[in-house]
Amino acid sequence: MKNSHLDLVSLDEMFQSTPSCLKVISSRGELLHMNPQGLALAEAENMESVFRANVYDLVAAGHRDEFIRFNRRVCSGERGSLVFEMIGLKGSRRWMESYAGPYKLQSGEIAHIAITNDITDRVEVEKEILEQRQALANSARLAALGEFVGGIAHEINNPLAIISGKMALLDISLESDEIDITAFKKNIREVIQTTDRISKIIHNLKTFSRDSNKDDFQDCSLEKIIAEMLSLCAEKLRLSDIDIECQIDPEIRVFCQKVQISQVMMNLINNACDAVMETDVRWIKILGRRIGGLIELSVSDSGRGIAEDVEEKIFDPFFTTKELGKGTGLGLSISSSILSHHNGKLIHRKDSINTQFVLQLPISE
Repeated sequence: MKNSHLDLVSLDEMFQSTPSCLKVISSRGELLHMNPQGLALAEAENMESVFRANVYDLVAAGHRDEFIRFNRRVCSGERGSLVFEMIGLKGSRRWMESYAGPYKLQSGEIAHIAITNDITDRVEVEKEILEQRQALANSARLAALGEFVGGIAHEINNPLAIISGKMALLDISLESDEIDITAFKKNIREVIQTTDRISKIIHNLKTFSRDSNKDDFQDCSLEKIIAEMLSLCAEKLRLSDIDIECQIDPEIRVFCQKVQISQVMMNLINNACDAVMETDVRWIKILGRRIGGLIELSVSDSGRGIAEDVEEKIFDPFFTTKELGKGTGLGLSISSSILSHHNGKLIHRKDSINTQFVLQLPISE
């Protein structure tokens, strides 16, 4: 009987003809074998010119340590995959995805055998999509902030008027023959406090408006995040006659990109403001607490709720029930993506008596 699976093609011929890069690497990172496709990607003329060359030198510096650890694990008997950037001998840069497993050499040494594919085109497309998403997120954040700009301007103008008035009183008192030291000191303290108030508003405004996509994750106080965000919304809420109630467990901490979580909350507050404007009683309630192994941060409002035929579309990009020119239709979609990036999720709680959205996040350990 013909042994077809061996007679048709030899193992070496299979190794040479596969469209992917096939390679064998020692536990020390030496290249022991590579097919023509791999040599072409490495920009090597032939196998003899790179035999026992250090493969680590072909890996971009930012990925080299991870590749070394990956090689050691494989040579210790593990299987796995790795995405890394490779730099060819002539300087070309390519993104590679490698699937590897242990391989026993004739000497008895365990080496690393891998099939590796060039995924540069895929990475570039994903990078472009990510940049577009980040641009949309920035646009949505600034649009949400724009809804509160009038209130922020009012919030700054009021303290400036106070400072101007106090400075006028101080100027008058300096021209007086007798200075009331107690009143003078009191006015000075009020000027300093009011200046600090303006400084905090400006700081929070600058923090929220900048591009935060590349911010590191940090261990943050949830109560402080919400307080800083509300400092930008408070005046608009007051001018719109909307009561705001906020109860956050001061012990709760979350590992997050602070500005991103602030953006989610500002989107929800903005939506809630619009929802309650046509109601007789206007209120928004924020509640933050631990439930099991999660943090739950809820935003409820006195609005009329979300209709069933609309509810299933609210997280779709560009879907909005607001009038033309008001709202981008990106707020909830981007907020949901941000929460997913934080290993959490955004939920519309249908069984709530009032309109309620809930952020679920893992507790910071």
